[in-house]
Amino acid sequence: MKVQLRRPFFPDKSIKNIQRKVAEILRNGQLTLGKNVETLESRFAKFQNSKYAVTVSSATAGLHISLLSLNVKKGDEVIVPAKTFISTANAALYCNAKPVFCDVNETTYQLDPTKIENLITKRTKAIIPVHLGGNMCQMEEIIEIAKKYELSIVEDCAHSHGSTLKKRKSGTFGNLGVFSFYPDKIMASADGGIIISDDSSLIEKLYLLRNVGRKRLGTDVFSEIGYNYRMNEIQAILALEQLNLLPEMIKKRQRVAKIYDSEISKLHDLKIPTMTPNVKSAYYAYILRLTKGNLNEFLTRLTNRGIETSQMFISIYKHVAYEKLFGKRIGLCPISEKLDRQTFTIPLHAGINDTEVKYVISEIKKLSK
Repeated sequence: MKVQLRRPFFPDKSIKNIQRKVAEILRNGQLTLGKNVETLESRFAKFQNSKYAVTVSSATAGLHISLLSLNVKKGDEVIVPAKTFISTANAALYCNAKPVFCDVNETTYQLDPTKIENLITKRTKAIIPVHLGGNMCQMEEIIEIAKKYELSIVEDCAHSHGSTLKKRKSGTFGNLGVFSFYPDKIMASADGGIIISDDSSLIEKLYLLRNVGRKRLGTDVFSEIGYNYRMNEIQAILALEQLNLLPEMIKKRQRVAKIYDSEISKLHDLKIPTMTPNVKSAYYAYILRLTKGNLNEFLTRLTNRGIETSQMFISIYKHVAYEKLFGKRIGLCPISEKLDRQTFTIPLHAGINDTEVKYVISEIKKLSK
């Protein structure tokens, strides 16, 4: 049996709706920044309990212009977790700012608030908490620190569509929240992203920055040096269909995660995900921790049994590109580095069936004896 790690969920009814809507835009010729983009922005903002939303070509682009909208510039510093996808730190570099790496909590894998203050300098401008895997950071503690030092917060919500902390949606705690529609995310499209905020002045800046410095297509009034970060109509059509399915998809993910919790928690050498207190995860990823044995060997054996897996990122500063910029910095974030050797993800998506789930559990149990 072959079991995919992640896969976008588009049932036949959704595919038919998408085909009809794509045909409409091909006939009317409005292929970017049209009615579907506008509808997605208003409906996603409503779903997230946010006042405003701005679509972009990717979450990476969203992080970039979010920092620019907060006036992050050359010489500034942005605190980011060490254990996340490289785009989180790249966004700071795109602004000619410096990403400062903070260690993570050993049990939740989220940015550790107790380690933030020691990293703050006169140049610190912002913090980017990443809600890794759909779990959420301790946002109340992070907000307290940000207020104390007058820092901005950009939430990286690429993994957390619909996740909540004390029933409050991810992305609504900071100045801005950035979500991804990359094809393997909780909400999938042909790539794309969206930024939410309650701050109208930031939203106005983002409209300009995503559209080469102008608010609308067809105008020659360029009031900012912006970027070609627009979302097109086809991306928006796919994302809108996914938004219709989102509550159902989240329930399916949570159901599978509950089954994994029940069965895998009985094994000695594997630790199941630990949620931050008061968090209800939407489970982009089911992150396991192998506390004994060689992770690469373990994953190879699962692969040989047809089960697709992935390591849950490595500390960003260990990537070759960052070593070229800043040199080798082994030991900078010891918890993150420890988790590099232990954490991985197993198949979880809205389309996975019970037979596949049972097979994954059965094979993991065989390897853990």
